[in-house]
Amino acid sequence: MEQRERFYEQVLSGISSGIIVLNEQNKIIQTNPAATRLLGLPALGTLQQLERYGNEIPELLSSLPAGERCNLQYATSKGEIQLLVRASIMELGGNTVKILTLNDIRNEMDTKELESWIKLTRVLTHEIMNSIAPISSLSETFLLRKDVIDSPIYEGIRAIHETSTGLISFVDSYRKFSALQKPSPEPFYLKELLLQVKSIHLIPLHIQLTLQIEPDDLMLYADPNLIRQVLINLLKNATQAIGENKGKIHIRAYSTKEEHILVYVSNDGPAIPEKEAEEIFVPFFTTKKEGSGIGLSLSRQIMKLSNGSISLLKAETNGWNTTFVLKFF
Repeated sequence: MEQRERFYEQVLSGISSGIIVLNEQNKIIQTNPAATRLLGLPALGTLQQLERYGNEIPELLSSLPAGERCNLQYATSKGEIQLLVRASIMELGGNTVKILTLNDIRNEMDTKELESWIKLTRVLTHEIMNSIAPISSLSETFLLRKDVIDSPIYEGIRAIHETSTGLISFVDSYRKFSALQKPSPEPFYLKELLLQVKSIHLIPLHIQLTLQIEPDDLMLYADPNLIRQVLINLLKNATQAIGENKGKIHIRAYSTKEEHILVYVSNDGPAIPEKEAEEIFVPFFTTKKEGSGIGLSLSRQIMKLSNGSISLLKAETNGWNTTFVLKFF
């Protein structure tokens, strides 16, 4: 019996789904580490602990019928959480217990969405390049012909060539999104990487950049070149958001008890409107006149490849108008 109990505890601790077991009085009699991790709690003793995310959540979980499921969606300091909860009932030692199974569906949905966008982008870039490349090549050839140079059609052909060349350049930028290099992870000091990024003078003098790394020698195991690209993109976006006004950009990084590393990139520029916030990680979506719309979607792909994630926190989180958080698991 003891061996079997230890065996089941070992199985529970090794699965990625969260498990909460309730008795007939809706008191928690067993959980696994995945449940506390998904719920963002150091330990879970009662359902009332979840009232911090909404007073209705404990009642929703305790009253969930067997065989039914529900979605839990709430905001934490680490970003938006979306869980799928399923309930089942069984007899245990003459008593009825309810088993709640929790799964993080946001990450699964983001992964599937990202894969779909990558496939779509590959098809689009291939077809567009096949159609535009001959037009650009032929128009360039015509522009070099003597009988065309002094003719009335020269300006028209030149416009065709410049437009097709610009379109090729535009489409080529999307190849980066669908053909990202495979990461080559290695250990590196995060502060050193941030100081390197700071030294390339992305931030104008009227914007103050501050770093808060805890501890000072905090290390990451990832591809430094790819992570540098993500940080540069976030700093560029922050700089553009602040514009010509005086402003501040703050980067804070630390390690959690579970040895996950969180990097917050915050600025005091105008907050991103809610409608736009829902779309900012979608490829090709941009609110900038000259933007390509791949910066944040590319950053999300890099973080997925780095066994991490990137998310936008709600405005005013930790006192900042805009905050992106990078999570490394």
